[in-house]
Amino acid sequence: MINEPIICLGICSTPVCLLVFYYYFCSVFVLVVVSMLCRVLAQQLHPGLWKEYGRDDLNGAPRQNWSNNCGVFVLMYTLYVVMGGIFDFSESDMAAVRRWWCLLLLTNYPVKSDAERKLLRKRRKEMKTGELEKEAEADYISKQMPPEILRHILLNVVKEDGDVAFFRLSLTCWLFHDVVCDASFRKDAHLAWLDSVVNWSAYSSDYKEMYRVPYKVTSCLCCGDLFKDFPPGYIGDGRKGILRAFYSTKEFEGYCSADCFICDGNHYSPKDNNL
Repeated sequence: MINEPIICLGICSTPVCLLVFYYYFCSVFVLVVVSMLCRVLAQQLHPGLWKEYGRDDLNGAPRQNWSNNCGVFVLMYTLYVVMGGIFDFSESDMAAVRRWWCLLLLTNYPVKSDAERKLLRKRRKEMKTGELEKEAEADYISKQMPPEILRHILLNVVKEDGDVAFFRLSLTCWLFHDVVCDASFRKDAHLAWLDSVVNWSAYSSDYKEMYRVPYKVTSCLCCGDLFKDFPPGYIGDGRKGILRAFYSTKEFEGYCSADCFICDGNHYSPKDNNL
């Protein structure tokens, strides 16, 4: 049997801060030392009155028995405490919960390529030395390249890099910004992505008409951020050949994420997620 981790949640309400740590059963001396260190860390994070919660203080908190998912349990404990939810997951849900967290991380923190990281390091170095100057748009692009050719090139960039390319290209220059922010460009990019993940010839024309449709850009009902509001069907981040999921119904109608859905007073459990 794998030992359960000892959980301690420290919560400070002004401002709202949360400190989470966990450790395995060990000697009393080590437990005391670790607890003292975490209390010092809490005061450095925010001086004030903190209230400590052990795992046994969390009513209905599920336990780990025969698995090695202590880190995932800690994440879920923290999520449910912050959201004020009722613990409704169990050890048998850990495989689905792990996948849900991975998708959440990959969606919000896309991995940069080696070339992007090298360019970022170079730019930071130039900024520190004062050598970075404002780059002017190339005359060839702004004056000589046909708009259709530029649009085709940028469309290929978006197909390869996915949705993150929209933000990067829009900040490159006003010329790129005007192209990628156009509604027809977004539609063409999305349909090109759909064509890369679905073999439409294997389905009926009615099926294609139902699911080969563009998304909408919608304002989240909770945070107000703009997000890709997918219709029921194929879901992804726009990268060529990569499909994230297929949903027969819409999740979190009007909300950009599960977090906003819950923050607005709605109930959500990983069990409801049909990944």
